[in-house]
Amino acid sequence: MPAHLQTLLQQRTRFRNLVHVPSCTSTQDLAAAAPRDGDAIFRTDHQTKGRGRQAREWHDEPGLDLAVTFRVTISLPQPLALPAALPVAVLQACEPLAGRPLRIKWPNDLFLDGRKLSGVLIDAGVGGPDTYLIGIGINCNRTRFPRDLEAIACSLATATGHDVDRDALLLTLAERLDAMLVDLQARRHERLEALFRERLGFVGKPVVIDAGAQHTGELRGIDFQRLELDGGRTFPLAIVRAIRPR
Repeated sequence: MPAHLQTLLQQRTRFRNLVHVPSCTSTQDLAAAAPRDGDAIFRTDHQTKGRGRQAREWHDEPGLDLAVTFRVTISLPQPLALPAALPVAVLQACEPLAGRPLRIKWPNDLFLDGRKLSGVLIDAGVGGPDTYLIGIGINCNRTRFPRDLEAIACSLATATGHDVDRDALLLTLAERLDAMLVDLQARRHERLEALFRERLGFVGKPVVIDAGAQHTGELRGIDFQRLELDGGRTFPLAIVRAIRPR
């Protein structure tokens, strides 16, 4: 672990500590088990049981991808805004490296050229109130995937033809995440919500949503709190499991 990376993180972000291990079950487990001594970053070169949402697995290529959990303790006036704002922050960190727009797939994925590039996961209340374990996996420099993922996943390296500096990406990611949390704490949602709507890409289009049951209609509006379909039908975003074109 380059010593200068922790120094830059301390200078530019809220994260005072960086824990980097060669391997672990998952960075979420690593962060949950660590003593609570301030906001920190937990990183590994390989997860043996990486976690996605709804008990799905997250696969990484040892030493080539970015698997990290940010542990933060912060009082948010609207905590349910965090799951929608998080992929926006990850997008802001990755897009300059990709060189073209990324797409958000609700609730927790980023896509590049129609393939999955990154996934996010939040565990709330672990170890104390107002504490969040924010897990982020980014396919960075891998050039191969398990057979069942070959057609649906990509990496920054496969999409651009060159490797990325994972340490530099981690620093940018921490900066974007920190700025996003500051905005949420101050109720400054407008710019984040605008980018969320743009990269979701469904406003004004016919969609199918899964909100316990399936509902179809034109997506009239969406923000970090709710989703609206035609006919004035509104749904809390927190209960929407998926949004897809009709």
